[in-house]
This record gives sequence, structure tokens and C-alpha cells, in this order.
Amino acid sequence: MRKQILTAAALMSAMTMSISTYAQTYIETFEGFSLPTNSYYKDTTGADWQTTNAIFRYNWDNSWNYWSGGSAYTNVNDSTNGTYSNLYGCIAYKGYSNSNYYVTAQNYATVVLKSPYQIVDGFYVTNTTYAAKVMRYGNMFSRAFGDTTGTHCGCPQGSYPDWFKLTIKGYKNGTLVNDSVEFYLADYRFSNNAQDYIVWNWQWVDCSTLGQVDSVQFFLSSSDTGPYGMNTPAFFSIDNFKTSGTAGIKSNLSLNSRVFPNPASDKIMISVAETNEYSIRILNVLGQVMYQESQKISSHQPLELNIQNFENGSYIVELSSGDKMAKHLIIKQ
Repeated sequence: MRKQILTAAALMSAMTMSISTYAQTYIETFEGFSLPTNSYYKDTTGADWQTTNAIFRYNWDNSWNYWSGGSAYTNVNDSTNGTYSNLYGCIAYKGYSNSNYYVTAQNYATVVLKSPYQIVDGFYVTNTTYAAKVMRYGNMFSRAFGDTTGTHCGCPQGSYPDWFKLTIKGYKNGTLVNDSVEFYLADYRFSNNAQDYIVWNWQWVDCSTLGQVDSVQFFLSSSDTGPYGMNTPAFFSIDNFKTSGTAGIKSNLSLNSRVFPNPASDKIMISVAETNEYSIRILNVLGQVMYQESQKISSHQPLELNIQNFENGSYIVELSSGDKMAKHLIIKQ
């Protein structure tokens, strides 16, 4: 029992601390991870991985034994090998500002913020070595950008307006926000061919115009497509993922709600003062999200959640709606 009380006290302290830091900025450099030299995150169970403020989705296909989607942190230093055998290395060789770790991601990669309604201020981005070298020189599936053969659509040599674009979209309570951010990882659309470029170093992408979000998703598109979709390798690298709190979320007392019984054994009830759509999360003592969804809760009918399969211990139940939030410490026994 003493151990459980200490855990509950630590959680309560963490709750108070998190309330006071919502207006602060956090930059994830990924330097806290540990990998063998020239390695990368790999989990054949397809487990997501996380940082202090975000969860990075990850997928692994066991039937074909390959990384099938999402993001992976890495310390691969290889700006030479531009083939499929080098999926993780970035063309800038190392992370931003010569750091050791960064992230390589695929098309449709998703990042879920642990604290909802944060602002993603932005991040640094560059091409992977694989994508950059294929765009520069081409391969058996892709043409060199600019169509240096001079045969595509009758365009003059080296003038075809190729491009490779990263689009960032934000979501709030599962709904796409209005704005999106676009960044060209390569652009050959200039009338002056001397201005054509492929990104070879780290560039800042400002995402603050997305506003308050609880997740972001990345989309890649290219001018070089074929019968089976995009020919350009669908990978990119990011570093220094920066988020900040919003002034509207400062107090866990701003949302009138109650969670009972406490302690609980198999289920909890959530009651609210106002009927509304609520984002609900349950986190364990490590800050890992054990349950997450959005539901409409009536002020006349508490919402029942089954926690029977949770291990005994302390948990935080987070509720948020609009610019209001509440956090409740519960004990499962």
C-alpha cells in the first residue's frame, strides 16, 4: 500500500507540473534515445514509440519482414548510398546542427501529441539519401528530376518541371483542421533552370498556422508517378520537433467533471456538468496512453468505461473539450 500511495503522490505532482507548463515550448531533439552505431528503431511487433510530448506511430509487416509505415528514430550516418538498402540515412549525413539522432518517416506517418490541443510550431526537415539520390540521378523505377534525357512529353533537356512535396495536416478530435502546410523537398518548376533544387540540408518548416491540434499527419506527393503511384521514394527525415502549449489550457479545474468510484476495480464512471463532445485519455504511471477516444457525454448520464483489464495501480484520466481540461487521479485495485 505504501508503494501505491507514493506513486499516487508522484502522479499528482506530475499533474500539477504539467498544468503549469502548458504555455511552455518543448523541442524534441531525439538525443535521449540509445542505439548501436548506424542503427535505427526496429520493432517487429509494430509497437509505436514515444518521446516526452508525442507518440510516433510505427508499423511492421511480419509477412514480408519490412518496415511498412510510420516513423523510426535513427543515428544512421550515410549520405552516399542512394539505394533501397539505405532507407534510414538522411542526405545531410547527421541530425540538425550535427546531432546524432533524428527521425526518418514514410508517407502517411502520424504523430499524436500526448497533451491535446498543442501547437506544432514546426520542425527541421531534409531528404533521405535514398530519395535525394534517386531524384538527382534516377534509377530503374524513377527518372532523374528535370528529365535529363529530354524525352518526357517533348520537353527540352533538363527542363521538365518536377517536384517532390511534403504536406502536413493537423487533426483535432479526429477532424481535419482547415489549414495545411506544404514544403517542397525538391522543385524543378522554375523558368530559370539554375534555380531548380533538391533539399540537401536541414530546413525549417513552420507549422504554427495549423493552430491547436492533437495530432499531425505527413503526406508525400511527386510529379514522377506511374501506373502504381508515386515513383519517388516516399521517405523524408525530421529533427527538433517543436511544440508549445496554448494559453487557453492552464487549469485542471476549468472543466467541471467527476470520475468515480475511486478506487475502482472493473469500471469507472465519468460525469460532466455540460453535455458535449469530450476527448478522453487514460495514462499509466509512465505517461503511456492506455485508452483514448472521443465521445459525447451527457450531463444527465455518466459515461461508463471498462478498466477490468488494466493492471492494478494509479492512472490519470484526462478529459478535454474545447479550451477546457480536467485531470483525475484514480486507483485501480
